Amino acid sequence: MSVGNWTINVSVDGMPQKVATGIGQLNEKFVGAEYSPIAYLGSQIVNGTNHAVLAEQLVTTGKDTKNVVIIIFNEKPGDMDVTLVNIERVIESGDEFGGTKVAVEVGDKINKTAMRLFESSFNGFVGSVVTPFALLATQPVRGTDYIFACEVNPIVANKGEDNKKVAIVRVNDMNSVAPAFTDLLASKSNMFGYAFTWLGAPLGEWP
Repeated sequence: MSVGNWTINVSVDGMPQKVATGIGQLNEKFVGAEYSPIAYLGSQIVNGTNHAVLAEQLVTTGKDTKNVVIIIFNEKPGDMDVTLVNIERVIESGDEFGGTKVAVEVGDKINKTAMRLFESSFNGFVGSVVTPFALLATQPVRGTDYIFACEVNPIVANKGEDNKKVAIVRVNDMNSVAPAFTDLLASKSNMFGYAFTWLGAPLGEWP
């Protein structure tokens, strides 16, 4: 693993034990939001080791709302626990017409209609192998957009480099637009300077 680069190692079935414990502690410590892992995304060597988890966020203040977030934990050598670095919202639900509906389906639980749409959208696509591991949300817009989380593996990689990515990929059931990619970890080159863009507060501190 290169220093500062993310090594993608997607797992929908498990994650390092310290990271799983960190999510459990997060849910115990904070009120106003609950977090359910969708997939472990990978790790990054920087001031220890960073770990990235894609998760569903259930906001429990007022009307319950589901979002999709990336949680970054940092693990220092010798420490018993990981430290929370950041929680970044990447998909936000919307109730108004045209709003995004977060409804997560993972692995072989992705409905067959959505998978057929994904496969047809990438018919003839060259340059990378794009493999969905979760359906995250849908959005009505000139038909319906389906928003997937995918591994993107270039067919021809730069020598000596791991160019595998993890991305949000948006496809449309009317083929009104080409598939759109958003690299989920591109801007997360270090563990500093992130703004907390989530809802939740330590127990006893909720206003």
